[in-house]
Amino acid sequence: MRNMLSLVVMLIVQWSFAQIDVKLTITNLKKTEGNLSIEFYRSVENYTKGTNAFKKIYVPVENLDKFETTFKNVDETYYAVKVYLDVNKNKQLDKSFFGIRKEPYGFSGDEKPFLREPTFEEAKILMTKENNQITIQLNNNKGDD
Repeated sequence: MRNMLSLVVMLIVQWSFAQIDVKLTITNLKKTEGNLSIEFYRSVENYTKGTNAFKKIYVPVENLDKFETTFKNVDETYYAVKVYLDVNKNKQLDKSFFGIRKEPYGFSGDEKPFLREPTFEEAKILMTKENNQITIQLNNNKGDD
């Protein structure tokens, strides 16, 4: 009986923390060469500070119109995603003296605030088994068109 109870508890715990695969698509690369920086955040504090991303990748791209990747085994919860294309490969998003982004960038969510990045609340997306795809279109990409 004790083993049966342990098994039931284990199944309930595993079911309540269901994990999913999240597909991320970055569009509007315009065949620009550089390194794509992708940061997944689960908390307001980390998103605002730009530190301690839940998932972070920095991958070289060239001659692509879009980039796709899948983050496997992530929890069903809210995520906010920041992306930029590091054209000069210095591992930072370059900005002008006035703070205007010089390199292509994008965020999850539908908000497109002027002259600032969206807040966590504006950028967050609930990821579930039914809603497990995020598409981000890069802004400010002059590319090779």
